[in-house]
Amino acid sequence: MDKEKDILLHWLHRLIIGRPVLITPLLGLFLLFHFNTLQTTASIFPFYFLLGATWALTFLYLVTIRWINNLNAFIVLQLACDLFLITLLTGITGNVGSPFSILYIVSIVSSALFFPKKGSVLVAISAIFLLGAITLIKEQSPETIYRLLLHAIAFYAVGIVSGRFLHQMREKEIGLAKLRVLHDDIVKSIPSGLITTDRDGRITSFNHAASRIMGIPIHEALGAIWWELFSWEGLSQYTKLSLCGIPQRLEDSVLRRDGQTICIGVTLSSLRNDQGEITGVIGTFQDLTRIKMLEEEMNQKRSLAVIGELAAGMAHEIRNPLASLSGSVQLLKNELSLEGDYRRLLDIAHHEADRLNTIITEFLLYAKPLSPRRQWISLADLLFESAELIKNTKEITDAISIRVETFQTPLSCSIDPHQIQQVFWNIAINALQAMSASGGVLTISAREIAGQKGGEDEVEITFCDTGTGISKKDLPRIFDPFFTTKSSGSGLGLSIVQRIIGQHAGAIHVQSASTGTTFIVSLPKGDENAVAIEGGMSPSEGA
Repeated sequence: MDKEKDILLHWLHRLIIGRPVLITPLLGLFLLFHFNTLQTTASIFPFYFLLGATWALTFLYLVTIRWINNLNAFIVLQLACDLFLITLLTGITGNVGSPFSILYIVSIVSSALFFPKKGSVLVAISAIFLLGAITLIKEQSPETIYRLLLHAIAFYAVGIVSGRFLHQMREKEIGLAKLRVLHDDIVKSIPSGLITTDRDGRITSFNHAASRIMGIPIHEALGAIWWELFSWEGLSQYTKLSLCGIPQRLEDSVLRRDGQTICIGVTLSSLRNDQGEITGVIGTFQDLTRIKMLEEEMNQKRSLAVIGELAAGMAHEIRNPLASLSGSVQLLKNELSLEGDYRRLLDIAHHEADRLNTIITEFLLYAKPLSPRRQWISLADLLFESAELIKNTKEITDAISIRVETFQTPLSCSIDPHQIQQVFWNIAINALQAMSASGGVLTISAREIAGQKGGEDEVEITFCDTGTGISKKDLPRIFDPFFTTKSSGSGLGLSIVQRIIGQHAGAIHVQSASTGTTFIVSLPKGDENAVAIEGGMSPSEGA
């Protein structure tokens, strides 16, 4: 409907402006050729009046059209004024014999533009009635009636023919306008970039998706050579092949306007006109950066899965003879009475066998982790229980203490308690080892966080120590497998932590400075669909 109204306004503006453009020269020529016969002011005044009225109405129409709601009534009013002025002009200049009687036909055709089905016929009948009235009042001779009859036939025929013809033309124009709008809407809505060029490679169209992907405003893209705009070497050769009718598909990295490098995939084909001639190139392209990253991530995961399976199998094979070796060394220590270096060598062999067994156990936990067996438990109880266990480790000294903050609300969530306790243990041990030289306090706290924008509620556990901190160069690597800055340890502790938290759909963040390090663990609260674990210490008991 909006498109039909736009077309209606377009034709209405043409009618308003075209009216004085047509009337002014016609009246001017009439006055010029009949100047000798029009000597008195009374005889010339009607022409000046009609000319002034035409321009005055034109100005009035142009001013008021912006406030008109009912365009049809506004058009009918204009057509009625036209018929009145034409009748007045025709009556002054000779009735049915007036040269201005042809203006009735102009009015009939004009009405057909806006009311193509019945409007032109009604205006034709009105013109016949008005011309007949002013003619028969003055003269009723056979010749006059004959000429009036000819005018009536001509008016009615023009009304019928123009109505049908302009009705088809208007329907076709509205259809083309709707098709153009649909085409524009499709081009604007598709998520892929769409670009068309001429045979020289100059961009002739550039949709919103193309502008968004490349970061280039549409007005800057239009008219530019597209391989220069994309900073893509070799693209001109692919364009030439497309101009030869050979479709092309290519992928490459390009530089956005903001300096970011992205990977895009482009499909090129020839653009043809109605006669089938190749006039340019049409190309569609997509930002494949995210897809490529996901492909690389999936390939990496497949490789890691294969390596993990292989490594887990090898670790099992190593673990069995290692257990026999460790047991044999322990038996020798108990059975043989060795002194000095011999006994020290057996102690070293036994200690290293145990250390190797620990590394293999942690590696198996990292390479082939078990799926979480979730239970609805009290996180507060689990934290206090973990703190009590950590207090009995060899890392605790008189200069180091652990403080668990009391919780204002009961914290419960759906987690695997054994795996999450492993997370608490590994983070806490790292913190205690960071404070082993100068002592300090490890503070453990937790809170519940409401989900943002309808998201799931979370629990956040914080481990804050006062140790030496992690250097900036080491901070990005702390979760890498086998990375460690300590003389002992496998470097798998934090990797296991990250793996377990990931399996729980959680997240872990680290903040570190020279005054200490803070680990923040976020876990989704989940649903209460499992039996809560009983036991553990009450939060009110403290740690």
